Amino acid sequence: MNKYSKVSIFFVLVVMLAVSLAGCASPAPAATTAAPVSAAPASQADSKIDAAIKALDPNRGEGKTIGVVAFFQANDWNRNALKAITDNFEKYKYTVNIIDGNGDPAKMNAAIDTHIANNVAGIIIAGGDGTALKTGAAKIVESGIPYTVIDMFQEGAITNVMADNWGGGTQLGLYVVGQTGGKGKVLILDTPSWVTLLARADSADVVFNPFRSDDPTKGIVTERFDIDAGNAVTDAQTKVAAALAADSGKNIKAIVTTWNLPAVGAYAALKAAGRTKDVVIASGDTGKDVLQAMRESEAGKWVFMGQNSYVLGTRAAQGLDLALNGQRSLVPYAQFGPTYFVSNLGGPTDAVIDGSEIKLQSPEQHWKEIFGTEFGTIQ
Repeated sequence: MNKYSKVSIFFVLVVMLAVSLAGCASPAPAATTAAPVSAAPASQADSKIDAAIKALDPNRGEGKTIGVVAFFQANDWNRNALKAITDNFEKYKYTVNIIDGNGDPAKMNAAIDTHIANNVAGIIIAGGDGTALKTGAAKIVESGIPYTVIDMFQEGAITNVMADNWGGGTQLGLYVVGQTGGKGKVLILDTPSWVTLLARADSADVVFNPFRSDDPTKGIVTERFDIDAGNAVTDAQTKVAAALAADSGKNIKAIVTTWNLPAVGAYAALKAAGRTKDVVIASGDTGKDVLQAMRESEAGKWVFMGQNSYVLGTRAAQGLDLALNGQRSLVPYAQFGPTYFVSNLGGPTDAVIDGSEIKLQSPEQHWKEIFGTEFGTIQ
């Protein structure tokens, strides 16, 4: 038996388990009664970093500015990460200067130039297309300013902080196969130059390999779309709407998106076409917009790979803080934050395929843990 056959059999067995679990998922709990899930205990590395942070001079940031390059400030994931960065620096008297790139890599690279010109003490790149930001990252290294990054890998960064995009993407793929029975057309909405998002799409796509077919009634057929990061909701809605209009046989059974804003656009297209109940959504990233949408009465089966971006922002800030104060050796080169598997079909007592790093939560439980408030509406 060759290695590809073994891999195929492995995925078939895992997906059979996914199907059995999907069949016994409990009904969604009421929005006001779900109990919050406690956060995972801090790792040994986190404990050492916390202790080292507390041992430093509490006024160490006086007269120092931290330059933050933000990908976007108009969605929850990014706002949460930026809040964590601010919270972890300002209490030690640092000044935090955030420049919003508004989804444009050119503006983010320009923001890097501005921070370097202002001779900031340190820089954090908080999200964005890591490939397009390599030029700016190289300038930071050349300047000698220490820096950390979130949701990417960059050469010379003190620490590269992200979620487990590979494990999370695999879970999305398994969910789709479990819900569709391994048949139908699957639309994959991606931003391919963004390496961490591409990891989610590719990991999900690998799960489909044992089920590939040219006939969507006999196996899985995939179609991938590039989504404009600066106009993600509208671009996703337009492209999904066109695909649905061409789908006279209603062969489209699932949509995989690598982050939350394309999922919002895809859902809008499904609603307009009256296809929400027969098309599964599997999306990436936490957002109040997605949490609320998946709880609407017309929403069909929906799951997303959630992250706690406040944790990611905290780890990036703490890593930079330690490096600025002679403790760089304590900071891991790569750090992974917690990943959540959030479904509108069940809660944390349901079984999860692949376990230690992934929780299964309802939207209400995830909202409570990530945003710290009861499930509500976007203000």
